[in-house]
Amino acid sequence: MEERDELEIETRLRTALQARSELVTHSTLRPGIPPNEHTAGVRAKRDAWWSWRRMWVPVTVAAALAGGVVAGAQLPSDSGSSNATVSPGSSGGSTGAPSTGGAPTGSNPTPAQNAGQAGTASNLGTVGFTLADGWQLTSLSATTGCVTLKTRPAPTPVATGAQALPCGVDGIYLASAATAATWPLSTAAKDTGWWPAGAASASAITCPAAASGNSDRVKTSVLLRSSPKYALAGSTTAVYDEWAVTCDTGSGVQPMLWKLNAAPGAPAPTTFAVAAVVSVDPEYDSALLGMVGSLHQAS
Repeated sequence: MEERDELEIETRLRTALQARSELVTHSTLRPGIPPNEHTAGVRAKRDAWWSWRRMWVPVTVAAALAGGVVAGAQLPSDSGSSNATVSPGSSGGSTGAPSTGGAPTGSNPTPAQNAGQAGTASNLGTVGFTLADGWQLTSLSATTGCVTLKTRPAPTPVATGAQALPCGVDGIYLASAATAATWPLSTAAKDTGWWPAGAASASAITCPAAASGNSDRVKTSVLLRSSPKYALAGSTTAVYDEWAVTCDTGSGVQPMLWKLNAAPGAPAPTTFAVAAVVSVDPEYDSALLGMVGSLHQAS
């Protein structure tokens, strides 16, 4: 800071202190400037504002003497506006609308939206869907296939009635031309209908969540809930079935089945597009539901 500026600040501080300790006149503080309604002592409508300004002078002087001039401090403008407000978090003296204290918030996307929006348009037969990043579609036949993680080995076709899920757990079994007489539609109304081999009782099924070589069995399996119009992509809907399954060790799985409905006004089909999922790890549920949610009849 230049010597001239330092002298000017010192002079102003001394004058302000003198004004506080003595009743000096306007001509003493500001010689050569005619007095106005405030300096002449006239009590007008803005008298309260002037009193506040007079009180601000010693506060500023005290702060300066204690260690420096108050940075950014500004006195109110002469506009006299009564609607001006100081925004929280702004520098002293700045006026404007009160701050909201944070960025605007919007609605969060659903898991289905997060998984379904990013990916590749794919199809199996007459069924189209969005294949999420990190997942692969493996054809088992001309009308069936599996959607599984790329980090897992691609599934291979299994014999009808085999004691195994065709796409394993946390994957999607797709069929574009399933019939009512074949799995998974033929057993959809049964408590153990999610299991492709059929079972006389739940205890005859090896728990899908069991580690390889573990003899853990299914303890209970019940058809939990159904819906005739589960909403999918666009105007596509599906008949939905869901099971609740627990195993001997207390772990559980969630089998789900979708059968796509025909378009409104279309003739009743003889074959159906279906998707089946057996969820074990909830980490993959959002991606699985997102891909299923994008199912539609390909044009």
